[in-house]
Amino acid sequence: MKRTNEAISSTVDRRSRARGTETTKKPREDTSPLAAASFPLLVYDHGEQLDNSQIALSVADGSSRTYQLPEMRNSRCLETPQGLVLIIDNASFHCSLWNPQTGERTPLPAMEKAPPQYCRCLISDTGSSPPPWVTDGAAPPEPLVLVCDLARPELLFCRIRGGGAWVRQPYDMGRYEIPGFPPTVRTIHEMAVLMGMFFFLHPGEEAVGALVSFAGGDDPEPRHLGFPGFDAPLPTLHRKEEMKELTATKSYLLESNRELILVRIMFVVGTALERIEEVGAYVMDFAEHRWRRVVGIGDAAFLLGPDGFAASCPAAEHGLKEGCVYFACDDLGDSNDVHVFDLKDGTRELVRPAQDMPVLSRKPFWLVPPVLP
Repeated sequence: MKRTNEAISSTVDRRSRARGTETTKKPREDTSPLAAASFPLLVYDHGEQLDNSQIALSVADGSSRTYQLPEMRNSRCLETPQGLVLIIDNASFHCSLWNPQTGERTPLPAMEKAPPQYCRCLISDTGSSPPPWVTDGAAPPEPLVLVCDLARPELLFCRIRGGGAWVRQPYDMGRYEIPGFPPTVRTIHEMAVLMGMFFFLHPGEEAVGALVSFAGGDDPEPRHLGFPGFDAPLPTLHRKEEMKELTATKSYLLESNRELILVRIMFVVGTALERIEEVGAYVMDFAEHRWRRVVGIGDAAFLLGPDGFAASCPAAEHGLKEGCVYFACDDLGDSNDVHVFDLKDGTRELVRPAQDMPVLSRKPFWLVPPVLP
């Protein structure tokens, strides 16, 4: 793939140094039922039952509470690593961004039809934008909301401000074949936001790609997303030599402290329940285009969930254990447990809800502290 300019490394450095000069906006009045909750929350949604309730688990102290969130009634809700939630009305397809801590909603253009059944949602950050060599001198685009279809090679995106409409863009990254099955199209799964760009692991290749909107200024809507990228072999987790079981590895991409982070989890697959054998975290070295393994991640905790969801959260501020990976996904079976891995000392523990969970309408999902206005 086309290699990016080494200027991306210095751009990240400049953005990191500038963090201390950024101004914070005046806090808004709390209007959300979750305003007093201890974020981050792992939410167990029971769907359109009579009480339309959700149980929110605070992984910081293990407490849980039942809520009735009107925003989740008769709507499709897509959580984001940036803490805001994209809400799509099931009937009208009207859209808005919801801040679960304040209750504030930002209207967005309506979709033409329902969002994909299997998808992820991300928001490009407002604190940074692609460097000039990426946008080819064009004005930096406004922040975008991106919905990535996990089953089909298609992207759906719109501006947060300035009107416009949702834009659909297909892409082609080839197919993969499994003996005995028809060819399957490759789709993007692992994705994170950094410097106003949507970085992703190129499916089927040892490479990193980036989605960039090249439209800006007075254009009413983003026209297309470009695909610059560079080769970057995926790191291999170490396994014990005496292990004879079949293993599989999952990858998660996220942004943390203005750096691109890769988390890889090795599962041992057997006739019984799968188990997690190894967890590794890596930071992208943009100067050399390689993943470097890290053990100490400072005052950060990584939150991983279903469908490739991955976010970073300040640990001390939110009562989490620094340097830990919080993994909440039912790949280990029908479980509501949260697996906590300490990257530095290698210890592990489980966090379980204190109450039984009724039938859920979807997999448990994270609500993280919002980082965008």
